[in-house]
Amino acid sequence: MAWAKFFRKPGGNLGKSYQPGSMLSLAPTKGLLNEPGQNSCFLNSAVQVLWQLDIFRRSLRQLPGHFCLGESCIFCALKGIFSQFQHSRERALPSDNLRHALAETFKDEQRFQLGFMDDAAECFENILERIHLHIVPEETDACTSKSCITHQKFAMSLYEQSVCRSCGASSDPLPFTELVHYVSTTALCQQMPQRRDESFGELLQAASTIGDLRNCPSNCGQRIRIRRVLMNSPEIVTIGFVWDSDQSDLTEDVIRSLGPHLSLSALFYRVTDEHAKKGELQLVGMICYSSRHYCAFAFHTKSSKWVFFDDATVKEVRGCCNHH
Repeated sequence: MAWAKFFRKPGGNLGKSYQPGSMLSLAPTKGLLNEPGQNSCFLNSAVQVLWQLDIFRRSLRQLPGHFCLGESCIFCALKGIFSQFQHSRERALPSDNLRHALAETFKDEQRFQLGFMDDAAECFENILERIHLHIVPEETDACTSKSCITHQKFAMSLYEQSVCRSCGASSDPLPFTELVHYVSTTALCQQMPQRRDESFGELLQAASTIGDLRNCPSNCGQRIRIRRVLMNSPEIVTIGFVWDSDQSDLTEDVIRSLGPHLSLSALFYRVTDEHAKKGELQLVGMICYSSRHYCAFAFHTKSSKWVFFDDATVKEVRGCCNHH
């Protein structure tokens, strides 16, 4: 699920700029084909959310060049789909080129292979990581390249630390980068009863640190909950819900917990970036899994409507509360 910053022009919001009839000026929203035996729903859902993320789509279009890998180039294949989304007259498009590029790229790991089902959140994350490598061909966690849209737009630069309230000892801060912030649905639902008055971000923070206890750095005997500090201000934050297979009956509780707004300062123990302290992001995309099948919902900015994507099927979500 992706939450993104909206950049509003002074004096108006996105909803007011939309006039009935202006949809003709938009490329109509298209589906992606999933022929019998392809099992491409996980990829199609990830691609639809990436396409509907305005910040990502515009940034990808403006990139001047990349390190190309020919037929196994994920960058070229994704740009190809985006170009088709924009210019094709077909209602549903093949995602075969991207499927083949993914399979070729990850064949050594036996991930995302042709005909096999895979995980949509991991597909989303791996596409972002490959785009980084096509722009900055070095495997680095701390990428600072201004042209790397993966790290400039999505990456959360964090450090975690244990601080003992009893004796005051603290561990060395451990820096790391996240493209997707994973949270256990079981932990989320355990936190809900005692945190009814807290924001969605606070609920997520509690769920992601519960049970993650460490020994006191000076071994005074205390068990300490880890602290995670955000050091930058990502424009897009992606939350991945991790399901225990035997806890699928929690679906309604998880949906009830969802918040359309996400405060960065609530999501982490502390934020150090001034923009992040004030940053509130809006829910703009969701990938859902049910009955061994993935589908997606995404917010279409220009029409201020939610759209449902189930491979080749695309439907406007009616009766859904407006974003703004």
